[in-house]
Amino acid sequence: MSVHSQDLSGIDEKEIPQEIESIDALILKEPKADNYYIRGYYYYQIKNYSKAIADYDKAIAINPNNYKFYYSKGNTNIKLKNYRQAIEDYTKCIALNDSLQKAYFNRAFSKSMIYDSKSAIEDYSKAISLNSKYLQAYENRGIIKRKLNLHKEAIKDFDKVIEINPKFVEAYQNRAISKAILNIDATTDFDQVVNLTPKDPEGYYNRAIYFINYKIKRDYCSDLKKASSLNYEPSIELLVKYCKK
Repeated sequence: MSVHSQDLSGIDEKEIPQEIESIDALILKEPKADNYYIRGYYYYQIKNYSKAIADYDKAIAINPNNYKFYYSKGNTNIKLKNYRQAIEDYTKCIALNDSLQKAYFNRAFSKSMIYDSKSAIEDYSKAISLNSKYLQAYENRGIIKRKLNLHKEAIKDFDKVIEINPKFVEAYQNRAISKAILNIDATTDFDQVVNLTPKDPEGYYNRAIYFINYKIKRDYCSDLKKASSLNYEPSIELLVKYCKK
């Protein structure tokens, strides 16, 4: 997920309680929107999300026209799994700044979490229109399309992810699933997953499942044995069933 955009990242987490005390004193003298906003950011950093929300609300009450306040509040509501509220926050942010790609991305994510898939796709598409190299937006949009059985469109999104980052393992895995469902040979994608993550047992297991289910003449027993050697329990049952020798 996206994080805050404030230029406060240099603060060590151990120093934050002291910084909050300093801001507390400053707010008593100058209860300005920016001061509440900064304190809200510090609370966010130490995972005190309820206090962060309270401070963002105070900042917004003083200055309702700063898009950053709504954006940061939306991020915090995502942490609290308050997705509908986060959507409202990002919508207000976008109304004030319609070129903030992360706001569209985070709103899309929030929409996907409440199963508003069509609208989530629209927001991911908007984020991509603002940044044609937005890898995670392509990936997330592809995953939603795959879940909607729009596999040809999903494959195009995963293609784009791999074009941007040829080592992005999840894109190969997701593309392989869509290809398999469309009866397109997915062997190369499953192979690439294993090549990129040789210590991940799921890669071997998933490739074996593909070979078994689609009756592809490859050595799936070796994959199941490898997954088993990496302590992946689901592979053991299949070893017994398909590889008795």
